[in-house]
Amino acid sequence: MELFNVLEGIISLDKTHRDEISEFVEIKNYKKNEKFLLKGDPCSTIGFVIKGSFRYNMDFDDNDRTFDFSVENEFISDYYGILKSKPASFEIIANQSSTVMCLPTDKILKLFDQDMVYQKIGRTIAETEFCRHHERLISLMYHSPQKRYEDLMNTMPESVLKLPQHLLANYLGITKETLSRIRSRKAK
Repeated sequence: MELFNVLEGIISLDKTHRDEISEFVEIKNYKKNEKFLLKGDPCSTIGFVIKGSFRYNMDFDDNDRTFDFSVENEFISDYYGILKSKPASFEIIANQSSTVMCLPTDKILKLFDQDMVYQKIGRTIAETEFCRHHERLISLMYHSPQKRYEDLMNTMPESVLKLPQHLLANYLGITKETLSRIRSRKAK
């Protein structure tokens, strides 16, 4: 399982740990535009993207805002909502046909409480997410649209780069027209 390869990069798992996690893993397939998480719902599942990608979408003054993407071998969830026991303030939507290993949040949290191995996994995942969001915030605050576009081109898989221009522009914090100009300059 891809999940175990990622977890093994964090800490060595013995058969007991693998079996405990495998007990409640459920593989789910999502169609394009199908929602992994709905705004207003509690986050009852932590997902691990096996195939495909997802966008994090927030409705702001009747305008959809794409503020993040999760791709293969990344986790998807509303970590803030889980930690604060609050309903989701955004949606997580499949960009294309995608496959996710779903882990029930309540069972994962119980594992964190029962064993130091799971605590280390949870802490490492949280640290990774924190760093990812910190880098995104710094990028939006201090980098030019051109630099943000170049970073996107260098870090995202082809499947995300082929998304509609309005989603990519929204993620970059620019208009479609600005994105079009940046792409034109890059093509020259």
